[in-house]
Amino acid sequence: MAKTHQLLVSVPGNNGTAIWDIKCSFHSLIVLLIVSLVAGVVYLSGESGRFLFEDNSNSNSSSDNNLDMGSHENVDLVSSSDKCNLFSGKWVFDNKSYPLYKEQDCKFMSDQLACQKFGRKDLNYQHWRWQPHQCDIPRFNATALLEKLRNKRLVFVGDSLNRGQWVSMVCLIDTAVQSSLKSMHYRYNASLIIFKVKDYNATIEFYWEPLLVESNSDDPVHHRLPERIVRANAIEKHGSRWTNADFIVFNT
Repeated sequence: MAKTHQLLVSVPGNNGTAIWDIKCSFHSLIVLLIVSLVAGVVYLSGESGRFLFEDNSNSNSSSDNNLDMGSHENVDLVSSSDKCNLFSGKWVFDNKSYPLYKEQDCKFMSDQLACQKFGRKDLNYQHWRWQPHQCDIPRFNATALLEKLRNKRLVFVGDSLNRGQWVSMVCLIDTAVQSSLKSMHYRYNASLIIFKVKDYNATIEFYWEPLLVESNSDDPVHHRLPERIVRANAIEKHGSRWTNADFIVFNT
């Protein structure tokens, strides 16, 4: 609690010496100091913010002159990523930059997914791309992805839906890598398929496991059964196939 002090001042008067009591509270003094401090901080913050904004504007304008068009698009994406919801958008028709690869050019395309090869005439589905409302997604860059996957494993785990996603990813990478620098391997009775890019020591893999746990439909070829039996608590066998993966895409 602040103490109240009395200041005694002698003032000459008609009746002799008059004593005036002047009471000064430290509460008032502290309030005055706080108000002064807050005002100073607000002023200085506004000034520093103004200079910071000007400096950033100048640095951005100077650096933009040194960026090519592709880099500028990436900068715009990063600057807007904090306010962009990638899940809020719409599908737009783009027949100029899509499709990202042609079915006939991908040697790893599965017959199950080769719509054009087996006679589909309507190919407009290949030209649709996702457009978020508040930002742009940069065009797929296979080299940039491989740099992210250098010395790493990307594993798709699931059923035929995830296998289709894996095939599409492999075809996207296939167009950017020379034939001598990529390979495909099969393990565990073809349950695990490994696409490897040698220069990056990167693998993009698919592991067939439609229910994630052990079941009688684990065979990647003979799995269409009238009744499925599932061992709900048994995941160790399949889990060992993706334990050391760096990135996993599940679906079931």
